[in-house]
Amino acid sequence: MNVLVCVKRVPATGGRITLTADEQEIDTRYLGFTVSPHEECAVEEAVRIVEAQGGTSTVLTLGPEESADQLREAMAVGIDRAIHLATDGGEWNATATAAAISDAIRTREAADGPFDLILMGNEAADTGDYQVGVRIAVALDRPCVSGVKALEVRDDAIVARREAAGGGWEVYEVPRPAIVTVKEGIN
Repeated sequence: MNVLVCVKRVPATGGRITLTADEQEIDTRYLGFTVSPHEECAVEEAVRIVEAQGGTSTVLTLGPEESADQLREAMAVGIDRAIHLATDGGEWNATATAAAISDAIRTREAADGPFDLILMGNEAADTGDYQVGVRIAVALDRPCVSGVKALEVRDDAIVARREAAGGGWEVYEVPRPAIVTVKEGIN
């Protein structure tokens, strides 16, 4: 089982927010940063899957040099490998982020074979966007299930469960390789 987890560096909740001198941007020097909570759950799920089934896990992030801290956090939990797509620290929208990550996945898969499962957080903790996972799925032509709170990996498929709006569960079985965006509470 070859699992990739994509994580995002986000400001830690409770951090002190100050503006730059021109009051046009947030001065990040005083903010602590962490992995988005949904993605922390994705990291833990990847570790559990690989421990149960064997294989390798990889964490990927796109961001400034300091984002390497979030890669180390994921590896401390048990992730095997890390990929850092370094940026200049500027803001990236969902379209550009998904394109860069999709290109990196294609490159890695061409060298090492496909990821059986790509896990992501359901939404970005800092912007509330729900777009990157779905955009990557479209770019890579893979099935995607979002908002997942329970996951089962089978030999040739992924069974994903998400809470239904009216109560109960929606259950999706999709072939591997697949992309799953997870919510807090999955583990």
